[in-house]
Amino acid sequence: MNKNTDFKNNVNKKSEFTHRFAFLGCGNMGMALINGFLSTGVVKPEDIVIFDIDSSKYDSYIMSGLHIAHSSKEAVAAAEYTVIASKPQNVAFSMSELSEYEDAFENTTFISIAAAVPMEFICFKLGTDVPVIRAMPSTPMLIGMGAVAICKNILVIEDKFDFICSLFSQIAELTVVDEKSMNPIISVNGSSPAYVYLFIKSMLEGALELGIPSESALPLILKTIEGAVGMVRHSDTDLDELIRRVASPNGTTLAALNSLYKDDFSGSVKRAMRACTERADEITRELNE
Repeated sequence: MNKNTDFKNNVNKKSEFTHRFAFLGCGNMGMALINGFLSTGVVKPEDIVIFDIDSSKYDSYIMSGLHIAHSSKEAVAAAEYTVIASKPQNVAFSMSELSEYEDAFENTTFISIAAAVPMEFICFKLGTDVPVIRAMPSTPMLIGMGAVAICKNILVIEDKFDFICSLFSQIAELTVVDEKSMNPIISVNGSSPAYVYLFIKSMLEGALELGIPSESALPLILKTIEGAVGMVRHSDTDLDELIRRVASPNGTTLAALNSLYKDDFSGSVKRAMRACTERADEITRELNE
């Protein structure tokens, strides 16, 4: 008898969970979480069952020893925690589909990583109040360098929340916030890796225009950014003073900074963050339309 047959035979047990985690959706962020959880050693491959409407994603997971469910109901019924890792636009459908099987999810705690989806919306679509943890992770979690903001509703048992926080903190920088901050915080850690990639891309293009090939410039750019982050992380000096220490009067750095100030670099970043948050708020409103 194979593992998936064992799973199906045990899926209706209520006294104990067949799996610790069910993943509904296994795209890039779902994969990042799965790999991160496994890397801690706390979660084993046999602790995870996944379901995705795109079955072409299953091959690598089967090879890794994870279990495959044939429906969201089957996955959730076996799990202590159910991770909603689908796109925000798909959450309504998947939760409405599950709402017909309340006995399947009555013992699970939901963990949603769907951007801009309120915990209340998940309960509404399920047709009942359930324990929900909402998390906003970042894609660098794929390499163990992510950041995650997290909150919970009042139905989440403290021991379960503590366990999830402990698990996340082993693979990411963790911050617990109120849910009202979850949409704005997307601009801080969820979307912000793309800002950094754009900055690096712009520096590479600038280096090339100055006659420096990318293969020479990229290692220097990356190490400089890593070093600057290290200075902020390990120094008690405020950011303005760190800037001043690099920018000598009438020097090259000051000339560069003056160009950035003239182009309102800071304002551009703030407007980008505001646009990110406004779009998150739009998605939240669209969920109810």
